[in-house]
Amino acid sequence: MQESADFDYEALWQTAFQGALSKHGVDHSETNNQDPAYQEALREAFGFFLLTCYAASIRESRATPWCRLEGLDAARLVAMETLKLHPHNARSMVEQDLIWALQSELYRFTLPEAAQNACRQALNAAGLATCLGEAPSA
Repeated sequence: MQESADFDYEALWQTAFQGALSKHGVDHSETNNQDPAYQEALREAFGFFLLTCYAASIRESRATPWCRLEGLDAARLVAMETLKLHPHNARSMVEQDLIWALQSELYRFTLPEAAQNACRQALNAAGLATCLGEAPSA
């Protein structure tokens, strides 16, 4: 994916991370990197982050003036084409459905370096470097 100068990966990661921590009832100020709830929140945040970055990469190559593919619409378009869904069904897919439906595409997708840098520290600290395709840190 071509790194877009105006795409704020750090802000996107922080939004995904804080939202997942809140959803799992984890207080960020009292973080235990090995706490199962914290690790699950990190995995969830990373899934959303990866999906959003993937959608941005599709948008860069396939958006048009008449169909801008904003937000996760680009990922929904790929899901529609891949799974032969009716547009209405694809548009109604929530983030978790898209992550499941696009698992193969997301697995093959490589985050831009700036996106990896945005989430690397949190993932490494929790022993989840494998999310970035890296060997776990010792």
